[in-house]
Amino acid sequence: MDRPALLHTDVVAWLILGYLYANPDAKDTVDGVEKWWLNGMEISIDATAVRGSLDHLVTLGWLISHERRGTGIVYGLNKDRRDKLRRFLERPLDVP
Repeated sequence: MDRPALLHTDVVAWLILGYLYANPDAKDTVDGVEKWWLNGMEISIDATAVRGSLDHLVTLGWLISHERRGTGIVYGLNKDRRDKLRRFLERPLDVP
């Protein structure tokens, strides 16, 4: 099965994908993602890292973004990737 093409060090991107796995219809701005999606994980992530990870996921096709008048750029899961994300995250780990 194809794995999302992410750098293993991009923990923020993995956290975002995990959030979207549980909330596939969620859409928000960088500030909203930082405050609502990631804040409950009790880790400190700055907006620059969040924006970089969101843009990286857009480039890879996992997220879509669009300009919303009055709010700025809004990010959400690419619906074409929803099933692929679910299959990937639900598969058993190959742990020796």
